[in-house]
Amino acid sequence: MKFICLLALGFSIAQTTSAKTAGWPDQKGFIENKGQVTDQYRKPRTDVQFKMQSHGVNLFVGNGQLHYQWNKINPISNDKSVPLSQRMQHVDHKIESYRMDVTLVGANTNAKIIAEDKLDYTETYYKSYASKEGMHASSYKKITYQNIYPNIDWVLYINESGSSPVKYDFVVRPGGNVADIKLQYGGATNLALNANGSLTAQTPAGAITEETPTSFVSQNEGPATRVASSFNLQKNTISFNVAPHSGTLTIDPGIVWATYLGGLGYDFCVSMTSDKAGNVYVGGSSFMSGNIATTGAYQTTPSGDFDGFIAKFNPAGNLTWGTFYGDQGDDNISNIVSDDAGQVYFSGITNSDSAIATPGSFQDTLNTLYFDLMLGKFDSSGNRVWVTYYGGPDVENGGYCALDKQGHVYLTGVTTSSTQIASNGYKNTYAGGLSDAFLVKFDTAGMRQWATYYGDTLEDATQGIACDPQGNVYITGQTKSIVNIATPGAFQTTLGGGYDIFLTKFSPSGALRWSTYYGGTTDDLGGGQAGVACDRLGNVYINARTQSTAGIASANAFQTTLAGGWDAFLAKFDSLGNRKWGTYFGSTGDENGQCVAFDESNNVVWTGLTFSSSGIATPNAYSTTFGGYDDVFLARFDTAGNRQWATYYGNTGADEGYAVTTTTGGNIYVTGATTSGTGIATPNAHDTTYHFLLSVFLAKFCTADIPLADTVHGLDSICANSTNVYSVDSVTDATAYIWSLPSGWTATGNTRTITATAGTNNGVISVKVVKCNDTSAAHVLNVYVRPAEPAIITVNGFQLGTVNTHNTYQWYLNGILIPGATGSTYTVTQNGDYTVKVTNTGGCMDSSAAYTVNNVSVNEVSQLAKAVIVYPNPASDVVHILAPQPVNVTITGIDGKEILHQEKATEINISPLASGLYLLHITDQNNVSVKTEKLTKLK
Repeated sequence: MKFICLLALGFSIAQTTSAKTAGWPDQKGFIENKGQVTDQYRKPRTDVQFKMQSHGVNLFVGNGQLHYQWNKINPISNDKSVPLSQRMQHVDHKIESYRMDVTLVGANTNAKIIAEDKLDYTETYYKSYASKEGMHASSYKKITYQNIYPNIDWVLYINESGSSPVKYDFVVRPGGNVADIKLQYGGATNLALNANGSLTAQTPAGAITEETPTSFVSQNEGPATRVASSFNLQKNTISFNVAPHSGTLTIDPGIVWATYLGGLGYDFCVSMTSDKAGNVYVGGSSFMSGNIATTGAYQTTPSGDFDGFIAKFNPAGNLTWGTFYGDQGDDNISNIVSDDAGQVYFSGITNSDSAIATPGSFQDTLNTLYFDLMLGKFDSSGNRVWVTYYGGPDVENGGYCALDKQGHVYLTGVTTSSTQIASNGYKNTYAGGLSDAFLVKFDTAGMRQWATYYGDTLEDATQGIACDPQGNVYITGQTKSIVNIATPGAFQTTLGGGYDIFLTKFSPSGALRWSTYYGGTTDDLGGGQAGVACDRLGNVYINARTQSTAGIASANAFQTTLAGGWDAFLAKFDSLGNRKWGTYFGSTGDENGQCVAFDESNNVVWTGLTFSSSGIATPNAYSTTFGGYDDVFLARFDTAGNRQWATYYGNTGADEGYAVTTTTGGNIYVTGATTSGTGIATPNAHDTTYHFLLSVFLAKFCTADIPLADTVHGLDSICANSTNVYSVDSVTDATAYIWSLPSGWTATGNTRTITATAGTNNGVISVKVVKCNDTSAAHVLNVYVRPAEPAIITVNGFQLGTVNTHNTYQWYLNGILIPGATGSTYTVTQNGDYTVKVTNTGGCMDSSAAYTVNNVSVNEVSQLAKAVIVYPNPASDVVHILAPQPVNVTITGIDGKEILHQEKATEINISPLASGLYLLHITDQNNVSVKTEKLTKLK
């Protein structure tokens, strides 16, 4: 069985705090050694092929070894009363170095080296042993040592996104043995396996951490699969344990980039959305902070204690624009949504009495001494379009918005106002109690169409809103009211106890379609800012948190029982209000579900927060280890409620996921708030520094569930040796396309389009797409090669024919087309090289080998050809040759290869020959061709 195993590893570098590094800044590639690398005696190190520097450590690669070198110089005195020039004079400029060597035990030190992805960066050295032009050393992003072990390649490459600046893979081809790979550490004072499966090599100068290995197996034309793998540490040598690679394992996500956002105050992000171009928008609140707004933004500085903010990032993680929104009061943004064009709608709460609403808006003044809602629109460039207050004389809270396909905006929240809320709605009077929910529809210009209360005499509060593809609108939240919540025949018509979740559907015109409770005998609370979402098929999902031990999970759900004090839960309903399934999600700590989104396959991507140190992440996830305090959870469930994968995200502080969105190509974005100072941002991100107190984080993950067209594009019925173009639809952020062709075929190109030359074999053309360091399933096209009967010339005197019957013929003399010579035979009239080009009924073409005629003027040959008789034909044993003069006979295969030759033949024994078609060539005693005819050998 053909298979390729890929062991992927990366390392990060930690340096001792006392070390001051000496050397150049970090280099972005592997720089080739042209003689500039020397030992301590200034002699060239010919065993080193490449070098680079990262995080203050010099890395040298060559001859099956990695050399890590730390350099330390003595620091300059901090006594500022002494001039710097004098302080410099008293420094001991001696550089102390420490080296750790990693040797590939038993490796091929003469492996062929391939350097790829050349960078613009070049270094030039002038040495005594160099030419006057100097030594020019180029840099590369990727280097491969082929057959570093038998049938195993060692591939090192720059990792531009992630915590590991350099990664390396071992690619094990058929015949290779993973057990051959052994890495021996020389110079490490301690080697230890960490709890998360990584390995740390400690030295007096610093440490190297090898990331947990990940392994993928590709078998035949099937999909690449990820299999469990781990380090095996024996004294100072590591090898690899790889699980048997049968079956299929869903690939977990890998991080692409992650960034902080915010300043020195409190910043937290509670909502996120994306547009059709793959941009993402985050919205939240900032308290006495900064470092969010961009130059020229609508509002570049905060105005009060709390201000809302909106920030737009492109797919590469660059901040496109960011703005604050607020005035002297407190202003919080609770929710943002966007349309395909990138226009952004936001909602939240405010008690600022100016600089909020635009002139002519639906409500341009604050109606309360407390809080009103605000609803507004920005264009894709960050310019304000319109904003309105919404509220009555008392308190409004929450403020969540949704957008339908026609651009209508819906707003929901919580109110204690008995006036100025409802209009032309399902319920136009306030029910009393602690609070009622309400729902408002606005047109594209921000003008109210209708509004309704929803609730009864106790406490009712919304915490989420969503529109389905048909324009219906759903609200969800929590309630204590025991009547006037659920509709007759609903999934759950009575309050379970304490607080229950409610899920309610309204038509575009504001008519109540159905409503249901959801919960058990204890509290079930809205978990976050986006508790409801609709998929593209019209199904609706709710997520929240619960203490109830019953009434939550369906039979055979992923998790049917409560595991901790509070568990998150996820439930799916169809458009008629029937529950399809429900599940708990949690472990021994507390969990809170916050937000769900959908990928291109309608899988459910879910985020929230967890206090559980185990039982959350799946094996081989991005992070299987709990960081501390609480962590983000990010999980994906299929449409049937089965968990596909789950991961932690966070470090030792508080890390909480509040919102999630997806874009095409398998990208997943998660945002929230963090107090972790490390382990969040990736190198070179928009902001890699944790500033103070509470910061926003935004992380992009990528999954290898790569969407492709159902078929490979191109002809599936072709002629042998023909050249054809095959392609697949482009995949966003794909890093490679791996093509496989039938045996005997060749191709050029390795992008989404290739030009293939067919052989003679039928088979399968397949392509796999590499993305996120994972490989997609194979997408295939079955191809049939139409057989072409070979064009083989026969001779009968001066008449040329062909062995096989064809659809069309064209005869040539000396490579020049003979006009009108399109019959199955041609009588020669002059000497020269004759060829014939034929096609079969399928349009496949073949050209014969040239047959040379040099005896047209010799009429005796023509007469002799007429006199020669070959019989019997077909024959099984003996063929007789009757001729008026001696002739020579040669038998060949139809490929022209000589099988038998006989001088002055009168009969030929063909019994040893296999049955089939042969050519019988007859010449006279001067070796002048007399005739060629087909000979059929019978069994």
